[in-house]
Amino acid sequence: MVSSKFFLPRKIQLAVLSAMAAAFASVPPAVAHHDPDGICEFDKGVDSVKCGELSKLIPVPKDAIHAGLAWTKASTPKICMGMRPSEYAGFHLTFKDADGHDQLFEPFRHFVYGGAGFSEGAHGLDESNTKGNTARENFVCWDITHADAFKQTDHFRLIDENANELVTKADFALNDAAFSDAGNSKGLDYNMFCSGNVALADGRWLFIGGHDKGGNNGIRKMTIFDPRDESWASRVVPPVKAAYLNIFDQLTPQSLPQDFPDFPNANNESNTDPADPSDMKYQRWYPSGALLPDETVLLVAGTDRNTSLLRGNPPGGCTEETRNTHVNCSLITQVVPEIYDPETDSTVALENARKHHNTYPRVYPVQTGNNAKDWKVAIIGEVSSNSLEKDANGKPILGRPLLSVARQYDPYTYTGKTYLLDVKAAKADSSRDTPAENYYQFVDQAVSAHNFGAGAQLWETDDKGHGVSQKVVLFGGNCSGTDADPAPASCDGESRDLIEMIDFQDSSPKYKQSNAKLYLPVQQNNTTVLPDGKVLISGGVVEGRGPWVNSFHLQLYDPVADEIHTLVDRKIAGHDHSTVALLPDGTVALLGGNATDLHGNVEHLDLGIPVAQIYKPPYLFKGARPEIKDAPEEISYHRRFNIQLSEGTGAIQSVALIAFGPVTHNWDWGKRYVKLWFEQQKDKLVVQAPAFPGLAVPMHYMLFVVDDKGVPSVAKLIQLRGTPAS
Repeated sequence: MVSSKFFLPRKIQLAVLSAMAAAFASVPPAVAHHDPDGICEFDKGVDSVKCGELSKLIPVPKDAIHAGLAWTKASTPKICMGMRPSEYAGFHLTFKDADGHDQLFEPFRHFVYGGAGFSEGAHGLDESNTKGNTARENFVCWDITHADAFKQTDHFRLIDENANELVTKADFALNDAAFSDAGNSKGLDYNMFCSGNVALADGRWLFIGGHDKGGNNGIRKMTIFDPRDESWASRVVPPVKAAYLNIFDQLTPQSLPQDFPDFPNANNESNTDPADPSDMKYQRWYPSGALLPDETVLLVAGTDRNTSLLRGNPPGGCTEETRNTHVNCSLITQVVPEIYDPETDSTVALENARKHHNTYPRVYPVQTGNNAKDWKVAIIGEVSSNSLEKDANGKPILGRPLLSVARQYDPYTYTGKTYLLDVKAAKADSSRDTPAENYYQFVDQAVSAHNFGAGAQLWETDDKGHGVSQKVVLFGGNCSGTDADPAPASCDGESRDLIEMIDFQDSSPKYKQSNAKLYLPVQQNNTTVLPDGKVLISGGVVEGRGPWVNSFHLQLYDPVADEIHTLVDRKIAGHDHSTVALLPDGTVALLGGNATDLHGNVEHLDLGIPVAQIYKPPYLFKGARPEIKDAPEEISYHRRFNIQLSEGTGAIQSVALIAFGPVTHNWDWGKRYVKLWFEQQKDKLVVQAPAFPGLAVPMHYMLFVVDDKGVPSVAKLIQLRGTPAS
């Protein structure tokens, strides 16, 4: 078998590693203002072995609100990313004024958004289009093997101490050749902003639901991206999009709908979300999804509103009358799970398994026994019934918030309860189409619901491939709350520094509170599990909605020692729409956040340019790294396989599979770390694959080996598939 790091010729491999290393060429230590450990202070000099290093700012053309590593045997590793509105190019909603500055194009608001306002200001999603590369589409792919991929500016921040602009649009030219348009021109016709994100077993990406003009407005679409040729599965083209692109060249900044009387009404949902055979039954915005052991996908939660209703906040709040006349009052949360089958490109609703979960609930397949079919799905978070409207008998109405708070963005209090959903039984039920609240097994209740907090999946298997641990660790977040149903004292704002964990391998799983706490109480933080099993935690927001108060910290959580340490600080805010991606060389791409508030200073929103940074963790400063000389391209459940190391590699400490794929809004989705049992025979490792798909679902993984100094190899792409052990 041919030796490979990226399934590329050796000459190109060297170019890839050279390009990635260039991101750190002559990089001075990053500044860390707040360092309780006292080891990363700038005036003392940063110890890279303890703190790691940050690259300077790398311009990217678009906000990476949805982003992730895409890598298959048929394509080189790349980071693909998208923003709102995903299905258009930047110039479709901007124009250059007399001074040559990009401004938002009012006709887009009138024709495409149906008169709804642009998202502008301190957290402006649409305003971000004017800061990025408007010539680019709003979904692009970044080839990290390209020679220009990591060309960067000379700066760690966007503005200097005197508020002078340090990063300009001219800087996009530095690495523009490494990006390709992969949206509208490749067949993307829907706005998958705030959709659910899932990597499928074959390496394609599934976007669940998405965005229709404004927050909480969902769509039914199952949008599928193939990273191999950067194409999108065919779906019915929305009449509004087709009509807008048809008249685009005729539009001026003063154009109005009355000038084009035949233009389809964007507030008629059949014009923005027309029926397609692959559709879900329910429209969803902010849903979650999980690839299941049988290669289907569980679809959970999400919100929707009736966009045909009059817009605006009704005076005096929502009433039964305004529920039917104002879009804000029509808010509902979807409580019916669905199952998507990629093979048939269709969905099935589980009406018999209704439950009101968190916004973007955390969803994890877990193995519940030592047989192939012994798996269920853990879902973390449940709404408090006190947040819900009641029927005539006083029973809470699942999915419907109290009218007094219905116009709020997330008007619920969450309990922190965790359940196991028996998907197989619900799907096989002959009464599947009859509304019921069955097939949930209560597990335990956390102190915090960790709503909008980060999570990490830490799994380990033994010499038979059976589970040793199936641990989920939750970082920060809160229980939300309304005036009618305030969060309990145990889950107030200060609880956002809590770290809690639960091990589903235990016979009776219980939440345990860590002795460690986050340096600041935050939500909207990001995590990624590193090859050595430690968890990198990035950013988060302490206070939001005017102005945003951010944590700029990178922190490292050690699950074995149950300790947390601060690393370097960033100068770029990362919260809400920020994303992270572990790369094959063990570095981490820090991405996203609205371009308008990337720098964290509300006084200088006009200076926001989309940027990324590459973080080099401490383990890359501890010596030469081990090298995987050869490993299989595919492995099967329950079977053992061999890894050939370079001669004289030395002792290996751990071997792990790490799942990868698209993420958004700080959720960990399917990014599972699975530590494998192995035996070392000099330069060869004999490794035991997981026995069951509940431990590691069938998909593509990065395979890492880590030596006894804690230094990881470059990853090998490997696909886990086949028949599980019986």
